[in-house]
Amino acid sequence: MNKRLAAGILLFVLLTAAAGYKLLSRQEAAITATGTIEITRADVMPKVSGYLTALPIKAGDVIKAGDLVARIGRPDLEAQVLRDEAALARAQIQLSDLEKGSRSQERQEAAASLAAAQSVYDKAKADLDRYSALYQSGAISAQQLDAAKSASDVALNALLAARSRHSLVEEGYRSDLVEAQRLEVARAKAILDASRAMLADTIVTSPLSGLILTKNFESGEYVNPGSPIATVGDLSDCWVKIYIPSTQLGLIKVGQPAAVKIDSYPDRIFAGEIKEISQNAEFTPRQSITQRERANLVFAVKVKINNADGLLKPGMPADVTLR
Repeated sequence: MNKRLAAGILLFVLLTAAAGYKLLSRQEAAITATGTIEITRADVMPKVSGYLTALPIKAGDVIKAGDLVARIGRPDLEAQVLRDEAALARAQIQLSDLEKGSRSQERQEAAASLAAAQSVYDKAKADLDRYSALYQSGAISAQQLDAAKSASDVALNALLAARSRHSLVEEGYRSDLVEAQRLEVARAKAILDASRAMLADTIVTSPLSGLILTKNFESGEYVNPGSPIATVGDLSDCWVKIYIPSTQLGLIKVGQPAAVKIDSYPDRIFAGEIKEISQNAEFTPRQSITQRERANLVFAVKVKINNADGLLKPGMPADVTLR
């Protein structure tokens, strides 16, 4: 009886030890935490204000990056672009005219004016020489000589002006005037580019591919810059944010696999992987359900989930097991 009792006690101790070891091993081998499904989302917001003339989306639509979300009617911006296009064309024509220099007709006119002025001066100079000789012989009065000198001076000044005009026509416009017009063309281009950019902003597109989660406006409504017309969520970029106590932080690492269970699919386990571990400790958030006291310091851990089937939706509660 003593041997049987001793054997029974020994067997009981061994079974208890085995069960305790198994339980402790299981607790050390796995970490469980609870969070909610999150996805990358973006608010589609216009850069300009106006009335929505087109809004071809509805909640639940699948959309690709760059697809049309809304169109804003802005006739004033369309007119502004036409105005700036005309201003640029005018500036370019003026620049082209300056770069070409004087026209052939202008050069011919300047040459003819110079020749005429030269002829007038030659005649006035000859008259002055003749009147000077006549005055020396006493044939004319001093008044007549003074008139001849005045006519010669006037003819000389007219000749000098004609020569300057001819030189300007031959040389063309000054380089600084041409450069100033080039700058005016560049300024007109910049203004036109800004107007075109504002007009392009009337077409609102999706910044990413995904699902239309919410639609906040209807066609015909007035929107302001920064107003979220709709919210797009990328279901392929899906994760669960959980919080791990500091005492268990050494048991996890980036790239570690995880098993995720969702209440909506109790018979299915979704594969996950740790993609990010916060470097800063924080107090346990109220919405996080753990077995630790909420006052404990924890680290946020981002567990990415394979959601290729698109079954997981934001806000779903999820249980994460890390092994």
